[in-house]
Amino acid sequence: MVNKMNLKLIFSTIFLLGISSPAFADLSFSNILHRQYVACGTNSEYPEFAQKKDGQIEGFDADICRAFAAAVFGDASRFKMISVKPSAIGSYLNSGKIDVMLGNTLLSPTQEATFNVLPVDTLYFDRQIFASRTKQDASSMRDFSSAKVCILRSSSSSASIKEYNQKHALGLRFLEMPDLASTKEAFYLKRCELIGGSELFIKSIVANLNSKSPAALLPEQVTSLPIKAYSAANTPSLNIAFRAVINALKLAASADITSQNVDTFAATKSPSLQNLLGLDQHAWSALGLNPQWAKDYIKNYGNYHQILERNFGSSSPFDLELNHDNPTGNGEFLDYQPFI
Repeated sequence: MVNKMNLKLIFSTIFLLGISSPAFADLSFSNILHRQYVACGTNSEYPEFAQKKDGQIEGFDADICRAFAAAVFGDASRFKMISVKPSAIGSYLNSGKIDVMLGNTLLSPTQEATFNVLPVDTLYFDRQIFASRTKQDASSMRDFSSAKVCILRSSSSSASIKEYNQKHALGLRFLEMPDLASTKEAFYLKRCELIGGSELFIKSIVANLNSKSPAALLPEQVTSLPIKAYSAANTPSLNIAFRAVINALKLAASADITSQNVDTFAATKSPSLQNLLGLDQHAWSALGLNPQWAKDYIKNYGNYHQILERNFGSSSPFDLELNHDNPTGNGEFLDYQPFI
């Protein structure tokens, strides 16, 4: 006869074998519920994306993570921002230290495979531009033929800049740095005439230079790169749920559902908007999320366009030109789907 102790051991063994199989691999929601908050990765080299101000965490990454917390817990305050270096994205996601990576991130397909991660959705498009400290009245990149450029090593941005240089036969020389901090430092120390890369990064650098040693943004746009959120490849339900959250905020922007008028949509006849606002609770419940989260979140923090405007618009350190039809201001449109 099997005694109680052996029976307990048998069931424990079956359980452990079960959760290690592919059918039980996605334990991400259980991890979040056990932890009692959503953990979002950010890049501390972009402090404006998640910084504490007047006792509150502000910034684009914080606003997106706040939306995930609202969807999972019905409480937008239950999130934490965790600084993650680009090289550690895979280990942090796959170990469960973070649930999603934000932080102005774009990984190549090779990096996605190496890190074992998947894109959740495109968050915005970031222009790649140049700034100069030597020829502030320059009107064209032709004025900088053969100049030295500080860039971030082995990044999508540096690859785009090198292709741009080759295409236009500019003869630029590159000083490649291992991280954003050293790239910025080299430019501050005038080790290079130009700095090239993310508009958000370069604008924050230019804004922090004093008037005695200023820098000027140059008019050329190298390219516009899609910045994405990422989750671990073995957390498909979390990937779907977080994608639905981002899509909901974009859908609200497209329908002009704002923090000021969200209550007026209580009588909407659109099945997609009924699902979005939790008037029909089935869609959000099927994803394991709080049906009322979107309505409450939009009322307090706005739709996707309002989030972009608040964090990247004219009143922000980045001062990007945004508009409703083209919320990134870079000739790129954010895709969304009906929520049905």
